Amino acid sequence: MPSPNTVDLPERFRDRDIFRDHQNRLFVVLGYIQPSDRVLSYLKYIPAEDGMWAAGGIRYRRTFWGSVDSTLEGMAILPKDYIIEDNHFQTHLVEPPRSAIMEYYRPELRLKEIMEEPTDALEVLSKTAAETLHDALGISFDNLGVAGSILWKGHSTKHSDINMNIYGFTNAWILYNNFEKVDRFDNHARLRSLPEWKHAIGRVHNRIEVLRPTDLDALFSRRKALCIGDRCIGITPVLFPDETPIHHGSESYTTQTTEPVTLRMTIKNAEFSIFHPAIYEINPIKHNDSSINRIMVYDGAFGGLFENGDQVEVSGTLQKVTMTNEDTHFYQVMVGTKNGSGKEYIRFL
Repeated sequence: MPSPNTVDLPERFRDRDIFRDHQNRLFVVLGYIQPSDRVLSYLKYIPAEDGMWAAGGIRYRRTFWGSVDSTLEGMAILPKDYIIEDNHFQTHLVEPPRSAIMEYYRPELRLKEIMEEPTDALEVLSKTAAETLHDALGISFDNLGVAGSILWKGHSTKHSDINMNIYGFTNAWILYNNFEKVDRFDNHARLRSLPEWKHAIGRVHNRIEVLRPTDLDALFSRRKALCIGDRCIGITPVLFPDETPIHHGSESYTTQTTEPVTLRMTIKNAEFSIFHPAIYEINPIKHNDSSINRIMVYDGAFGGLFENGDQVEVSGTLQKVTMTNEDTHFYQVMVGTKNGSGKEYIRFL
């Protein structure tokens, strides 16, 4: 079987892929809107003698903890040529050049390696989760992969989580619409309960203090996750490159306000809401002279939660979306920007 870590780079990177640069820094690919010559990503682990993660004789410290602030901290320690003014997003982003990549880790090949010979308790649970999805829903093992530190073999059975990817628009929605079926299929599998989201709810509240406990309970009651026994597993939907609704360079986003706007909207189409970035088409609304048609979400706390017909309050950055090859434009609200950190959210009305 081919090695799950290789320098044979894909033509287009996928959300949640992982790569290592020549200084042994580890990056996670951020979203499906990817440039062709660089990799939009964030720095997650750096070599450190006192690090809690280890692989290939190197210890690592984690630098990213799921917030915009930790993304900015990672940017501060990277080489200047890793950070560019992106012509699609019209802001400075972490985009290492492809030439800087020493190793690329393939999630689906790593899972195949685990399926053949798991080496510890976390790998055994990863195998069990893949088998459960395959047997209960008919998901091909080829469309599943492992993510996080298990992917690059830096995990610890004491403190690492289990994260997986499910690939393809259809497969992702099969899972999303059938979590209860998986729960009923296997005595060892169950849905994650609301109390088990306590720490995740706390993290969101700490960085977005305007959200009340009732707001967060309502949001997390919609969140779906699978547990095998007492271990919960994050399964992220990932689009194949030829399925992405927006290609890098097909649009450009120009920020219209220095502070987030807060508006009430009705969700019209949520078919791409479970992917990253999440897209919610809305019933068009007017704000001053702007006709807003879309919410784009880079904050993972608000993806995959809202459905067609939901009425929501959105706080985010107003952006003009210019279509590159057409003489047209519209407006969107972006949730998860650097400047709006701690102020941007979506909640039910």
